[in-house]
Amino acid sequence: MNKTIKIILISLVVIGIASVILYFINGTSTPTDTPIPTTPFEKEIEDQVASEIKGQDYSAASSAFFKILDDIKTEASIVNVDGNKQLSDNEVTNCRKIAFYAYEPIFENFQSAYFNRSSWDEAELKALKSRAQDLLAMNIAEGTAKHNIAQVVDIVNDYHAAWSVVKSARNCNSVAAVNSIKSKAASYNHAPLTNNASLRAGLNSAYSDAKSSLANNINAHCNRVALGYKSYGSYESFFAAEDAALNRINEYINAFGGNFSNAKSALSQADQNAMNYYSTNNDD
Repeated sequence: MNKTIKIILISLVVIGIASVILYFINGTSTPTDTPIPTTPFEKEIEDQVASEIKGQDYSAASSAFFKILDDIKTEASIVNVDGNKQLSDNEVTNCRKIAFYAYEPIFENFQSAYFNRSSWDEAELKALKSRAQDLLAMNIAEGTAKHNIAQVVDIVNDYHAAWSVVKSARNCNSVAAVNSIKSKAASYNHAPLTNNASLRAGLNSAYSDAKSSLANNINAHCNRVALGYKSYGSYESFFAAEDAALNRINEYINAFGGNFSNAKSALSQADQNAMNYYSTNNDD
């Protein structure tokens, strides 16, 4: 019985120690310990932050945050008559941290909710990226907070890059270009980019759009060769152009299928026309 009691007591001690360790690990996983104000100006900033940033919506908190940063900068620029700065470097750092740690969660919640929307505004994206860059430039964010802020910049950059892929899909003139579009579109086809309905649709259709674009380009090329059979100067020159056009058709078919029957028919008829035309001209 005594042995059993001892085992139970030891287990409770182990559990207690583990709980304390977990508490400290979880409590310090994200280093966002707001400095305790020790000077009048730090306390003034803390009060200002409490009334103007905490509990406010994103728009109001953003305006207040950057205004408070300007106030800190202004106060830090003052030099007293004795030649000393109004604020020490440590005070400036603490004040900026007090404002940052209050604003960062609001920014993070807003950007997370924003990127979950089905449509995004270009001006807001530009503003989000700029604010994320401003926060990173403060060199205060660490760990998860720093990663999440940096990710905002990456998401906006990837959004524009993804749209560039979608748009370029409409101007493909080679099999290699089509395959490149397919690969790039797949690399961007993930959340949160695909939360944007327009971009998601564009990425999903990029590959087929690229193939259609190339097919149209080949058909147009074949028609130009066929209609311009008289402009090559000789049958041999026309034949080389015809052969190059047929090679483009075959390359497409081998890669993606299809038949290009109209283009082939036009080239075949043009070949007969060119043969007759240059044969007659060579007789002159």
